[in-house]
Amino acid sequence: MAKWTMEEALRMALRLELQNYGEYQKGARESQISSMKAMFAFLAEEEKRHIKLIRDKMTEFKVKE
Repeated sequence: MAKWTMEEALRMALRLELQNYGEYQKGARESQISSMKAMFAFLAEEEKRHIKLIRDKMTEFKVKE
């Protein structure tokens, strides 16, 4: 099992959420099918909520991005 520090885990989580957010935004912009556009937009908003949660934890534990 990997041994992560709190800082490493939070930074990795933030990096992955930001990447996913960008991909979902791109999917929403580029999709020609309205239902897929809506799905990607929904997923992007979910990732945005996750990013806020992670950044809040980073602030709480004084972890710099």
